[in-house]
Amino acid sequence: MKSILVQLDTDPQPSVFDRVVAVDAGVDQLFSHGGATPETVESLVHGAIFTRGIPDLSRTAIFVGGSDVAAGERVFAAVQQAFFGPMRVSVMMDSNGSNTTAAAAVLRARRHVPLAGSVAGVLGATGPVGNVLPNCWRWKGPMSESAAAVWNGRRRRVRR
Repeated sequence: MKSILVQLDTDPQPSVFDRVVAVDAGVDQLFSHGGATPETVESLVHGAIFTRGIPDLSRTAIFVGGSDVAAGERVFAAVQQAFFGPMRVSVMMDSNGSNTTAAAAVLRARRHVPLAGSVAGVLGATGPVGNVLPNCWRWKGPMSESAAAVWNGRRRRVRR
């Protein structure tokens, strides 16, 4: 069974950068769609989940990209709303590289300091990466009170 990645890009043209990364990662088939909106993705998601049996859905994934993080988050939510029961596939949102870059920053920091008990300060944080970085610092569940406190500029202990 071949692996399939459905790329839903909010920009008119799907990102060539994201396509190259997907191919280099070993995806067998890449289906790229530009101009994705919350109103247009349901049929694309259903096409991805209804064509394979439940055990084979693990070989299909959806990637939401584009240059507008807020638009990507709306498309991501619409993709999740199109799932039901066991009819779902893995989905990732990384508009403007915000999630992967922020996660890489946290992983890099972890090499130098233990994250448990650390105090983090995010400088700037107005771009796509800075807006996601506090969410990457936390490790589970919704944004913890301590991560939110760091994001709001107050010094608090960040717990793992």
